[in-house]
Amino acid sequence: MKTINKTLITIRVLFFFNILLISLFAGQTPAKENASKITFNETKHDFGKVKEGVELTFVFKFKNDGDKNLVIQKVHASCGCTGVAVGDKKEFKNGEEGEIKVSFNTSRRSGTQSKTVTVQSNDPENPVAVLSFTCEIISKN
Repeated sequence: MKTINKTLITIRVLFFFNILLISLFAGQTPAKENASKITFNETKHDFGKVKEGVELTFVFKFKNDGDKNLVIQKVHASCGCTGVAVGDKKEFKNGEEGEIKVSFNTSRRSGTQSKTVTVQSNDPENPVAVLSFTCEIISKN
């Protein structure tokens, strides 16, 4: 009987301790210290209606909102008609901003166009960001 009572008391103490821990840490998520974080002002752009033959350009701006240096590892366009440029700088300290310039040649194209640019970085929560743009090309005729 004494063994059963001791077991019940032990279970109650453990149960109370677990409830206490759960209530203390409920809703808290572990902080990702020393992590980079890429934040874009916008990830989608619509050029609207444009005439065929025009060269379109747009600059996607980003910022490192993390504690660790942000490294842009690779930027890749979805097709050869889209150009991308990051510049010489590939590493950004906390709070630093950067730009990814995209260009699109509308020659010999018509109708609605949708293109993407993939940005790979060392952001642990968003290692692959996808930027996109659209336009509607009106033929010269």
